[in-house]
Amino acid sequence: MAAPDDPSPDRSVQAAGGDVPDRHRHLGDLPPALATRLAFDKAAPRRLRSERLPDEVTDELRDLWNGIVADVYDEVAGVRRGKAFSRQNVERVLRRVSDRLLQAERVIIVAGVHYPLRGEHAWKHVAVAGAGGGGSAVAEEVAAYASMGTATTVAIVSAVVGEVFETYVAASARTRQYRQAGRSPDPALVLVDLAEAAGYGDSAGRRATGHLAHDAAGWLGEQLVVRTASRFTRSLVPVFGVGMGAGISAVGVRKVTRLPMRPAAPDEILRLADEVMADPDSYPRDRDEFLVLTDPDRPPPLD
Repeated sequence: MAAPDDPSPDRSVQAAGGDVPDRHRHLGDLPPALATRLAFDKAAPRRLRSERLPDEVTDELRDLWNGIVADVYDEVAGVRRGKAFSRQNVERVLRRVSDRLLQAERVIIVAGVHYPLRGEHAWKHVAVAGAGGGGSAVAEEVAAYASMGTATTVAIVSAVVGEVFETYVAASARTRQYRQAGRSPDPALVLVDLAEAAGYGDSAGRRATGHLAHDAAGWLGEQLVVRTASRFTRSLVPVFGVGMGAGISAVGVRKVTRLPMRPAAPDEILRLADEVMADPDSYPRDRDEFLVLTDPDRPPPLD
């Protein structure tokens, strides 16, 4: 049974498959008191709301959290705990919000290039990722074993947004490495490196062209839902889940930082000459252009 203050989820509009609604709900669709409890500024783990994060990054994480929390609640409210946290159900929830999740992952890479975390040493970023992964697991465990309804929603959303936060940390670490070498990385370059570290096999030693970035983004997108669901279910193991969450996150960032640097593309030389990174309008412009470049519904660009 759902908690007394949790309205029954609206499942009246179903997709052709019968198990995933074909529309999104929004935070404003929920009762005001419930929406307040589930909103980013109230419910998100502290590491996602840290004052140390650039405002632009916090804004992206807030948009993602508030954009998916109502959909996640709609899927888990009234569902018994064992079923709500099964891998099959978590994957179903994630697929419902997959379009927003994929866009957020691409956008956060742009943010990582323009506003990387402080710290010139790769080990610091690995440590941040480990702390974030462990913190995410703690939040998931507390929510999972404390109550149902809103707590279950917070557990799943924390895992989803935590995965995107790890992408930001990895993008930051890789950006710092290139900058220290006198390079000017763009989001496509960093995206391809992140994909290669995750197992994408068609990019080793190649320049980060638009075509390669498009393909790498598609590959990462296919892996994202299954990877997040797998990590979420492992993190729910009492006590050991915290260590696993921290270890997985740290290893993921370490793999990125250990990759050899990719050859520079011609447009990187132009960016260095024009000092694009100092342009205050470069972040929103790169954000929009990168979303077009990596849009899975568009044909790959001609390099």
